[in-house]
Amino acid sequence: MVTTKKVTITLPEETHAKAVALARKAGLPFSTWLAQTAAHEVRVQEGLEAMREWERENGAFTDAEVAWAESQLAEADATTQKNKGRSDEVA
Repeated sequence: MVTTKKVTITLPEETHAKAVALARKAGLPFSTWLAQTAAHEVRVQEGLEAMREWERENGAFTDAEVAWAESQLAEADATTQKNKGRSDEVA
């Protein structure tokens, strides 16, 4: 079970309106969308920190390693878009 905490936030009106629209488009309540978005950013920042730590211990990534990682991300993005298209068709 995930423990949650109720919080109050302040957003610029335009940001709030756009975020609410994105939540609706995703079919999510705003609070769920915001929680998922925050969790995603936490994972991104933790991943970046892990990469920096790895580079401190092992040296900078090579051009070949970066190219491989970019190809993996492109493949994952393509799969996500393909799957998203399927879920849009079902909805």
